[in-house]
Amino acid sequence: MRFVLMASVLLMTACSSGDVGSGKEGGPPATVTVVRVAPETWSDRIQAIGTAKARDSVVIAAKQSERIAAVRFESGQRVAKGQVLVELDAGTVKAELAEAQANLNDLNAQVARLQNLQSRQLVAKSQLDTVMASRNAARARVQAAQERLNDRIIRAPFSGVLGLRQVSQGQFVNAGAVMVNLDDLDHLWVDFPVPESLLPQLKTGMTLELQADAAPGQTLPARVVGIDSRVDVATRAIMVRGAIDNAAGLVRPGMLMRVSLQQEAVQALVVPELAVQQVGNRTFVFVANTDGTAASRDIRIGSRHLGKAVVLEGLKSGENVVLDGTSKLRDGQKLKVVPATP
Repeated sequence: MRFVLMASVLLMTACSSGDVGSGKEGGPPATVTVVRVAPETWSDRIQAIGTAKARDSVVIAAKQSERIAAVRFESGQRVAKGQVLVELDAGTVKAELAEAQANLNDLNAQVARLQNLQSRQLVAKSQLDTVMASRNAARARVQAAQERLNDRIIRAPFSGVLGLRQVSQGQFVNAGAVMVNLDDLDHLWVDFPVPESLLPQLKTGMTLELQADAAPGQTLPARVVGIDSRVDVATRAIMVRGAIDNAAGLVRPGMLMRVSLQQEAVQALVVPELAVQQVGNRTFVFVANTDGTAASRDIRIGSRHLGKAVVLEGLKSGENVVLDGTSKLRDGQKLKVVPATP
């Protein structure tokens, strides 16, 4: 009786062990979608944050301490180069100019008369030289008075758009007082930092794509026109300058710009980001082996863009990478492979 009981126990144990093994090896394969890895043309991008600046920007300020006689502009007005913006009171200077001009005219007449007399040897040459020196000094005083008068007429140094008016007619202003800002909005720059490690990849003429909060969903074209001569020792970045095509007038100086710098196209192994798994410090993908089993493969990822990632190490061209269905995969598991739809 004891022998029969022990035989029954052994038979049940054997049957149970056989069932477990059958379930592990004979279960249904995992259905997965795979993509074949092959070299693709890849144009890497550098992302940065920049600030828009006017190519020409100036603060219009008073050169002299004086009362404002006339303000000839309005806030936000577009002005041409040389256009009069503000006139300061110039009554005293005009009188000085008139006096200096009258003195010059008198000395010119004296020089002309003495030259006539000296040609006939009726006056000494030294007398003519003295009057000519006085005439030259008077001419310089006229020029100085004219410059003082010009300083009281403030003009636009270049064509552009004015900011908010800061002064009014009749107001007394000190030298250096701000009257208005002037910016050239047709020609703008964007300055942005790039890590020093990417310096060998930078060159003038590279294409930029800009985005601004003021133009959501729109991409503004630009190109690199300058690279700074030195690296910032604090940030270890170098400033790059791009020229903005602002024909639509969407960008204003001081605006925050999201910059995307497109590098030259190269050949690289690229996989969909959906296939890349990240567990702790490990980055890997599942590869479908030729024997129909899954194998995890550690990889090193480079740049990412538009749902794709560059594989720097860990994969070879022609291998099949599992695109989806990876959440329950394990090494050695049987696979039912479905090629990804192109």
